[in-house]
Amino acid sequence: MMPVGRHLGFQRVIFDCDSTLTTVEGIDELARLKGQTETIARLTSQAMDGQIPLEQVYAKRLELLQPTRAELVRVGRIYRRTLVPYAEEVIAALQEAGVEVFIVSGGLKAAVLDLAAYLKVPADHVHAVSVEMDQLQGDWWDYLHHRYGNPDERYLDFAPTPLAESNGKLEVVMILGKDKRTLMVGDGSTDLATKDAVRLFVGFGGVERRQSVVDGAEVFVEGPGLEAILPLALSTRAAELLLETDFKDVYLLGRQAVLKGRVRFKEDVYRERVLKAHPGPDHNGNLLTELV
Repeated sequence: MMPVGRHLGFQRVIFDCDSTLTTVEGIDELARLKGQTETIARLTSQAMDGQIPLEQVYAKRLELLQPTRAELVRVGRIYRRTLVPYAEEVIAALQEAGVEVFIVSGGLKAAVLDLAAYLKVPADHVHAVSVEMDQLQGDWWDYLHHRYGNPDERYLDFAPTPLAESNGKLEVVMILGKDKRTLMVGDGSTDLATKDAVRLFVGFGGVERRQSVVDGAEVFVEGPGLEAILPLALSTRAAELLLETDFKDVYLLGRQAVLKGRVRFKEDVYRERVLKAHPGPDHNGNLLTELV
């Protein structure tokens, strides 16, 4: 749903996790740990490209992999090491500007929460797939060894959730976006499915450039980084405030990404609207009042 009128900015920004905030797919990293890379990657790719429904492959992948709690922690740490360029700075800048940041992911919640903690996204702003673990695996009776959680606990099942289904993100995002001007950012078909539930869906191709998302998104960020999200998400006033903070440089890089064509707009009028709202700073650091 393309916003109309002048560019007001957004009150809430929702990010996908895998291949959007990070350069990896968490399930593929689990597969690498288990030596099942090719099988799982093929299933993941088919689901993300919309070739087969996600619900057909979700349980199958987890049953094949049988992850332990320790392995989920490892995936969370891999997420932290594989952030896409400017992901951390963009989230911090949005929060500085008063924008609510959420993560909605079909990934496993334990790993996504680990990343969210690193990015300072509140845990109650994270929606992902919870799993049930077998607590009687390993030396479960050894309290001193397992007082912070038994790392040997093994996957039993995942909790019922729409996020394990092809259109599941739509259900979650409809709720999150109903009372706020909301922008959604994602790379896959499950993210694109949310476009009618938000004011603006932005496709991201910095990790995987999926043609269905390029074609379906009103705005598509080529990447490799997320810096262009700032001018897309922020109002003029919010940007002015950022110019007085440590986030000035990443905001200006985002504006340059729009100017240099690294953001594709289906409608040129919307590109002009964004640039008019973000015309760049003058010598005193204030936004100019005319497009430069």
